[in-house]
Amino acid sequence: AEKYIGRKPVVGLLRDPYERLVAGFRGNQAKYGASSPELFASCDVNTAIKQLMKSYLAGSTFAKQCSLLPQAEYFDGPYGITLPVNNRQFPESSNQFFTEHGHPEMNVSVVDIFHVRGCTEVWSGDLDNETKSLVRHVYERDFELLCKHFGYCNDEK
Repeated sequence: AEKYIGRKPVVGLLRDPYERLVAGFRGNQAKYGASSPELFASCDVNTAIKQLMKSYLAGSTFAKQCSLLPQAEYFDGPYGITLPVNNRQFPESSNQFFTEHGHPEMNVSVVDIFHVRGCTEVWSGDLDNETKSLVRHVYERDFELLCKHFGYCNDEK
């Protein structure tokens, strides 16, 4: 890593944990956030995310191809992320980043973004207090990073 990264900044998207988990549920990909067929068929996002969080807390930290790992772990160590990009403002935030760092020709448009399609009526605002509490517990440091870097300090939203 020293030879490859050296003293260069390390860039990474910082994503809201609630949105991240809901998107994983809605995407329903077997190895990336999918829940039981019954929960997906009924769009029961709360039960699905509660099950994921309880499984994570019970020791399944690397389940779902490590997609449940807190993003904060990628900020740790000497080669961790040093320049977070705001996923709530994506793609504008990435385009601004590219321009500020000398690459205005690199431009992400909305058509370039993968969108989840299942349970379209479900969003992070539907999460109940118990689900939010579990998510805040698992992703406490992610919420701290969102506050520190982007001023999103109300983790209830």
